Amino acid sequence: MRHKEFDVRTLSRSAVALSTMALASAGLALGAGSASAALTTFCDGEASDVTVPGDLRVAKDTSCVLTGVTVEGEIRVQSGGDLLVTDSSIADRVVVQADGYFDATGTDIGGNVVSQGGYGVYLDDSTVAGSYVGREGEDADPFLYSYDSSIEGRVTVAQGLVHLETVTVGGHVTSENTLYTDILDSTLSRSLTVTGTTEGSALCGSEVDGDAIFTGNGGVQIGTGGSLIDCEDGNYLGGDLTISDTTDGADVSDSIIRGDLAGEGNPGPHRCRQPGPRRVHRPVRRAGPRRPHDERPGRCGGPPGGARRQARRAPRCR
Repeated sequence: MRHKEFDVRTLSRSAVALSTMALASAGLALGAGSASAALTTFCDGEASDVTVPGDLRVAKDTSCVLTGVTVEGEIRVQSGGDLLVTDSSIADRVVVQADGYFDATGTDIGGNVVSQGGYGVYLDDSTVAGSYVGREGEDADPFLYSYDSSIEGRVTVAQGLVHLETVTVGGHVTSENTLYTDILDSTLSRSLTVTGTTEGSALCGSEVDGDAIFTGNGGVQIGTGGSLIDCEDGNYLGGDLTISDTTDGADVSDSIIRGDLAGEGNPGPHRCRQPGPRRVHRPVRRAGPRRPHDERPGRCGGPPGGARRQARRAPRCR
């Protein structure tokens, strides 16, 4: 069998040395498992305006802050690690392991974002070319907070807290067994399914082009009713709306439903007398870098928020 011969360009020793020195000075370290393995860069500290030629790792219990950085591979945040990324681009997926934290602002992500029972994911003015998948974790209470962002694929969450505001989602949105799932001023191109939220689910000022199904939740607010959150805008639903088996009732107000409205097993709604603010406090890890704080999406007035483990849940109306 004949084999074609190819000329392979290789960097000189001096060029490789200079690249390694540049990354190291920026808080990045290069490593590879073997001569044929893909290049992996480890980050511990801060770096800006550099290109990572391969995958990036944030090691266990370390913190990394990147600004204006291009990552040409995937990112993996290991257990207990923190990664804050601003005005950057990531060519492939982001995987957040148990108790890890990923915070992206003004950043393009070329693949999926996967939380494997991580502490949480915060997306602000960012794009995800793939899907968001939030998996269950043992003794975990993970969150997905997203603002002014787009997720081209689906959103699937199996645990924790969900707050989407001014977000566009191209695929189905599915939330199961979360503390709460709130969607405000957002556009969902496919269906929405919310099941088993302890403190209920709210849909405010949003468009759902497919069916919306709410089953077995603590309470459901669709539109301006005010039973769970302060909402000033109605919704547009392109398919059916089904609400069943809520424990604190269902409230549907000022919404256009192109399909059928159906449901059973819903007691009367309990309205909140003092609805709280709708913004989420950006968590701060106890050992990680500090970031500006937003208000939390409190229900009946949540705590102001503080360190990583300090009262990150806002109370909901009961």
